This record gives sequence, structure tokens and C-alpha cells, in this order.
Amino acid sequence: MNRKISPFHSQVKVPGLAKHNGCKIRAIWLAILFSCSITPVHSQDNPWFFGIHTRSNHVLTNNVLTIADMLVNVAIASATDGATSTEISLYNYHYVNLEDNGEKIDFKRNNPYGLKAYDLFNDIEAGLKVGWQGAESPVGIYLYGAYGCNQYKLRFLGERDYSKHRMQSLRTGVGIRISPLRFLLEDYEWCPIIELGTTYVNNFSYKGPNGNDKKQINNGMRSSYAIGVQFGEEGEGAVMLCMDMAHYDIFNRNYTPDGGFWFPYANFKSKDMNFSLRFTYNIFDD
Repeated sequence: MNRKISPFHSQVKVPGLAKHNGCKIRAIWLAILFSCSITPVHSQDNPWFFGIHTRSNHVLTNNVLTIADMLVNVAIASATDGATSTEISLYNYHYVNLEDNGEKIDFKRNNPYGLKAYDLFNDIEAGLKVGWQGAESPVGIYLYGAYGCNQYKLRFLGERDYSKHRMQSLRTGVGIRISPLRFLLEDYEWCPIIELGTTYVNNFSYKGPNGNDKKQINNGMRSSYAIGVQFGEEGEGAVMLCMDMAHYDIFNRNYTPDGGFWFPYANFKSKDMNFSLRFTYNIFDD
């Protein structure tokens, strides 16, 4: 069987917790996903990938999206002689740090196993991805566009209660995957891989305690970095340590609702980063 590697996939994030029940739930979903991923896709001659792309940091929402987009992508790949793959985040951590004039603003993370709307519908992304990597090429490239939704519960200085901030955005990105020692797969069935990417986030909607003016928040670039190991005689799978980060502050320091008398976010600074360990399994056949 002549197989070909295709690194382009629908992204899936499954946040991990140390709690025992969380581990049991994740194990069940992993078993379901692997049982689905045995479906073959005809892809030996086409280096192109085209399919839908989804992710969420909630276990249930994330895995429902995972199964749905995998089934759609398998159908697309079968019809086009392309390829698809399943990606599972074995662990995920969302780091957010906000400060007002050097003092920390409390941020309430969503519960990745909770059933409230704030838990279920947080850090969601859904869109389309297209990519290319030739059978013998050490470099692949992809482009994608997606809708995104993020929610933050913040307690500003001097306030007793948390306020909710919801942002909806359009995201466009490009990335490359590099396997500089790909020839090692043939003899040793493993090789190092690197991924680099950048995404522009354009927030088109905002709802918060100070009104819904989207000028209160910033748009900007996010960058992503990953390093790991691809394994199997023909690169059937990969394990990677990943990080992505925003290169802009969440709130607009220059925003004023009254023509220049009050700047509510003048001294705000923020850091927004994600860390994850992910497993990718390529689905392809004769």
C-alpha cells in the first residue's frame, strides 16, 4: 500500500484536568475517536487537503465537533482523493494575565467539564482549511479561515462581582510544517517536526459591562509554535508540544466613551497564551 503523509487536519483541543473523573471522561472520548478513525480515505495521488476545521476547550463540545468534522472531512477526502486526520489535545492550559496599573485583574476560567453556557461555548473556532504537502516534500503549507468565539469573566479592581465579556471574530491564518529529517522515517520510523503559524483575529462583535462598542477591544496577530516527533514507517502519527500567544492587548487603552474625558482601559495590559500536548493520526489508504 503506497501511503502519503498529510499534516493538515481539523484542530481539536481537549483540555486535561488532574481530577480522576476528568481522566475517565477523556479516556472514553479517546476510545470513541480512535474507533472512528479506522475509516480509510483514498489519498495516494493527491497532495492537497481541503476540509472543515473546528476546536473548543470544553470536553463535550470539543469532541462533538471533532466527530462531526472528521466524518465530513472523510467524505470530502474520499470524493477528492485527498486525505484527512484526527487531532486530539491530550492536555491543554489557557493562561490569561490582566493587569490594571500593575495590579492583577481576576480571571475566572471556564470549567472544561461544566454544563453552563460559559463552560460549553468558550474558545470555539469553526471554519475551513486548505493545505498542501507533496509525498516527498519536507515542507507543507496550509491556509484557513474561521469564525471564533471567546468569553472571559473578569473582576475589575474595586468590583465585587465578575463581569462577562464575549467576543466574536473572524480569523485568517497561514502555517507551515517542516520535517527536515524526513528520510529517517524509512529506516527508523520517526523524525522531528516543527510547525510555525500566524493568525489575524478581527473581532466584529463585543458584549461587556461598559456597553457593546467593539472599539473597546483590540484586533491583532496571534502566533503559534510546535515541536514534536512524527512516527510510523510512513508518518502515520505525531505527538507535539504546542504554544500560541496573542501579540496585542485584549482591551484598547485609547478607548474613550465620552470624547476624551475618561479612558477606562488606559493602564490595562494583558497576556493571553495557550499550551497543549496533541496527538495527530493521519487517515489514508490505497
